[in-house]
Amino acid sequence: MRITWAIGLSVGMIMVVGVQARRGGIGDSQAAAGQAPTAQAAPAPPPAIIDVYVKLARTGIQQDKSQIVGAALELDATQAAAFWPVYKKYEAELAAIGDERYAGIKDYAAHYGTLTPEKATELTDKAISLEEKRLALIKQYVGEFRAVLPPQKVGRWYQVEMALNKIVDLRLAAEVPLAK
Repeated sequence: MRITWAIGLSVGMIMVVGVQARRGGIGDSQAAAGQAPTAQAAPAPPPAIIDVYVKLARTGIQQDKSQIVGAALELDATQAAAFWPVYKKYEAELAAIGDERYAGIKDYAAHYGTLTPEKATELTDKAISLEEKRLALIKQYVGEFRAVLPPQKVGRWYQVEMALNKIVDLRLAAEVPLAK
């Protein structure tokens, strides 16, 4: 089965639409024989392709992120003067976590064909640690944004931020093959 995602962003909301089965795809012959389909691992993309794709996934959102956040928050001049410097600090710290995640994806790609149980455990633990780190950062900055914005706008920022993070996560997940 091939999964096709159509992602649309509406302020604070992601719509993920569409799972499309492809005829003649994985599992069709097993299904016809009454057997459960078995997944086949995709070949690992070359590291150079991963470099390009991760960069595109990150920059594709980053280019428009400030505009999306600004439009969603509808800040007046006083709020904007207080919010944007804090937001830029948040983005710099988030980018550092993104760099660690990128390094993990490259490490995974380098070991894809020879993934040992130990390396799989290490990579899984690192990915979980980075998710926890990202959530801790968001929680920290929710507190900082509350010092400069009304609670409704902080909530709106959180909705938009989580939606944009999910778009990046989905783009990356669609390109990284499942572990063998």
